[in-house]
Amino acid sequence: MAVETVGSPPPEANQLQAEVEKQLPNIIASFSEVLQKQFGFETVRVGGFTLVPAEASTENISCDETGCSVDSPPNK
Repeated sequence: MAVETVGSPPPEANQLQAEVEKQLPNIIASFSEVLQKQFGFETVRVGGFTLVPAEASTENISCDETGCSVDSPPNK
């Protein structure tokens, strides 16, 4: 699985992407283990996920079948 960058991330996102790609097999395995042990989902495994900035409020995140995006907050 590859890490795909969407939008116009800041320069520091490249370093984060490299770190996530390096650890991706362990991250996926950990997510799958949590699903099994904590939530009882024995017949599913994690196939992908979306990382968004911590400062993005959940109101600005939209997802569909293919991925998620962080929308700019409306101007007030």
